[in-house]
Amino acid sequence: MKNMILILALSIVLPGYAASLAVNYDYDTAADFTALNTFNWMPATGNAAGDQLLVNKIRNTVDAQLQAKGRKIATDNPTFLIGMELSGKTTYGGSTGVGLSLGIPVGRAGTINVGGGRSKPRETKEGTLVMHFVDAKTKSLVWRATATDAVDPSATPEQKQQKINEVIAAMLAHFPPEKPKK
Repeated sequence: MKNMILILALSIVLPGYAASLAVNYDYDTAADFTALNTFNWMPATGNAAGDQLLVNKIRNTVDAQLQAKGRKIATDNPTFLIGMELSGKTTYGGSTGVGLSLGIPVGRAGTINVGGGRSKPRETKEGTLVMHFVDAKTKSLVWRATATDAVDPSATPEQKQQKINEVIAAMLAHFPPEKPKK
């Protein structure tokens, strides 16, 4: 019985801690992605400009993964440019609670129950990364991906890099987009 209660309690509590990576993407269906074979970066702006270490980790990861897909970094005349946006927020969901109850026997058949508890909302840090791929000649947006996931502010640099690797891989899994079968 105790095991059943523990399993039930864990099944209720643990899903709240497991934030899952959400990736969305969109692209210009008329764009010729085979022509987009060299790239470079647009200057970091907004929140991205404020954390140079994070920006460098993201850029290095994107560079490596795009090169693995056959794209090359070009300082002169790239065919597409990459821009990034970073944002973060704190989300609150559910709560964790601790309670205690004590039964005191009174007389022959009665008891008085005394109890109390405290509840604290669960707080999660959430980060969003948006990557824009812009045609260098026309300056038009051809591809965009957005990823949102839980962020651990106390993570080590190695743990942060591992998370970045996972997020970028999930985003770039959709680049270049596959042409629909006719």
